[in-house]
Amino acid sequence: MKIPLLPSLSGVAMTLALSVSPLALAAQTAPENAAALCAETAGVPNAGVPISPEAQDALEAALAEAMPYCEQALAEGSEDPVVLFHIGAIRQADGDHEEAVAAFEAAAAAGLAAANTKLGDYHLFGIGPLRRDADTAAEYFAAAAEGGDPAGQMTLGLLHRIGAGVPRDTGRMVELMRAAADGGYHFAQYRLGQTYLTGDGIPGGEDDSLGIPDRDEAARYLSMAAEQGNIEAVLDLARIYSELDGPGTGDADQQFRWTERAVEAGLPDAIAALGFLYERGRGVEADPEQAAALYVQALETGDVDMDDLRGRIGGYEPPWDRATAIAFQVILQERGLYLGAIDGQIGPMSRAAAAALDD
Repeated sequence: MKIPLLPSLSGVAMTLALSVSPLALAAQTAPENAAALCAETAGVPNAGVPISPEAQDALEAALAEAMPYCEQALAEGSEDPVVLFHIGAIRQADGDHEEAVAAFEAAAAAGLAAANTKLGDYHLFGIGPLRRDADTAAEYFAAAAEGGDPAGQMTLGLLHRIGAGVPRDTGRMVELMRAAADGGYHFAQYRLGQTYLTGDGIPGGEDDSLGIPDRDEAARYLSMAAEQGNIEAVLDLARIYSELDGPGTGDADQQFRWTERAVEAGLPDAIAALGFLYERGRGVEADPEQAAALYVQALETGDVDMDDLRGRIGGYEPPWDRATAIAFQVILQERGLYLGAIDGQIGPMSRAAAAALDD
C-alpha cells in the first residue's frame, strides 16, 4: 500500500523539540524515565472515538498529566513513536494542527498504526492545514488497517460503504468492521451489530451471502459494545429481547437485564420501560407499586409523556394492570395532583394529573 512520503523521523523530532514550552521543561524528571512516564501516563495510543463524554474527559486529563513527560522526552530527542503520537494528540487538543500532523507523520513513519488513522482523519475532514482528500485519507486508513489498528479498520470499512477513496464494497465493509469489532473497538461493535440487526449499510437491507440480517449476531456484537458502556447498544439489546412480535416472544431475562442497565445510565425512556416490565412481571416478579413509582419517576423527568409511558406488544399498548393503575393513582393523589376516585381506571383525570408531574 502506497502512502504519501513522510519527512525523516529525526528531522521531525528535532523540529518538534524546538517547540517544547519552557513551562514543560521546568518539570524535569530523569532523562531515561521521561519517555516511559509519557507512555505510562497517557496510555496506549488510541485513535478511536471515546465511548462516552466521561471517557473523553479522562483522556484529556491523562494527556494533560502526561504532557510534561512527553515534551521532555521530545526535547531530549526521543523518537519513540508512542511519545510522538501523544505529542501529536497534545498539539491537536491545543489546536496546533501543523505540529500535530508533523508528530503523527513521524509516529506513522516509525510504524505506529494508530498514527496513520489520525492522519487519515486529518485528510478525510480537511483539518487544519490540510484540505479534504478522500483518496489520501483512504491510503492512510488502509495503512492503519494493515497495521491492525481497529479505528483505522472501522473507518476504512465506512469508506467502502459509501465508495469514498475506495470502491464501494459492502463485503469488504463488513470484513473490516468485524476485524475492528473483534479487536475490541466499541464503535465497530455497535455499528456491526446495527448492520446485522437492520441491514444498515447493505443495499436492500439484506445480503444472504453475508448472512445479513442475523439477530443473534446482532445481539452478540451489541453485547460486546454494551459491556464496554455503549448506551445505544444497551437500548438496542433491550429492544431485541422485547416482545415486539407479540406476547411470549423475546427473552424476558435478557430484556430486564439490559433495561436495568439503561436505567443505571439515567435514561428516562428506560425508566418507563423498566416500570412496564415490573407491571407485567416480565424478567422479574410483578410489583405494581414499583411499576407505578418508576412510571412517576420517568414522567417527572419531563422527557417522557403519558402517550409513550408504557410499552407496546406486537404494536399495541396492552390495558393497564389494575393493581398498577391503582398504585399510580395513589401516588398522584399523595402528590395533590389527583382528586378523582382510586378505581384503577386511567382516564382523563389521571392523565391530566400525570401531565403535571414535571411542573
